[in-house]
Amino acid sequence: MRSPRRASSVRRQRWRSKRLERAFLDAYPALRDMEAVPLFGALGYRFTGAGEGWAEVTLTVTPSVHNLYGIVHGGVWLIVADSAMGAALATLEPATSRVITAQSDFRWLRPLEGDTLRAHARVLRRGRTLSHSTCDLLDSEDRLVAQANGTYVVQPAASSS
Repeated sequence: MRSPRRASSVRRQRWRSKRLERAFLDAYPALRDMEAVPLFGALGYRFTGAGEGWAEVTLTVTPSVHNLYGIVHGGVWLIVADSAMGAALATLEPATSRVITAQSDFRWLRPLEGDTLRAHARVLRRGRTLSHSTCDLLDSEDRLVAQANGTYVVQPAASSS
């Protein structure tokens, strides 16, 4: 059995580790704002990585995201992919800008195995009016299970005059 001092030390190490794992949110406050949207919590997904021009969202699959056949509902796949692609673009924009989906395309490639769906998105082209992102969706064994593409409009923050 662990001593109380040892257990406390382990908890602090875990807390520091989790804090470091999610430190990217400090660099991209728009992603932190996106995670605060109730839909993120309700579906059980969160950002697990981000950098300049890319973002990753991970969904832990639970029965609450299943359809009547006991598999992840198609709309949930789309929400996860769209969130990752929009976030990838948001890493290149000021935190006050609005990234809005204009079009998306989705392909399922194979059934999801396991209880994790990870969406890794990157910006393909950042334009003046429209920008394009792509997303690979992977299962818990890192097998490609779906792909998505999206077109986004970025609106600058409204001026406060």
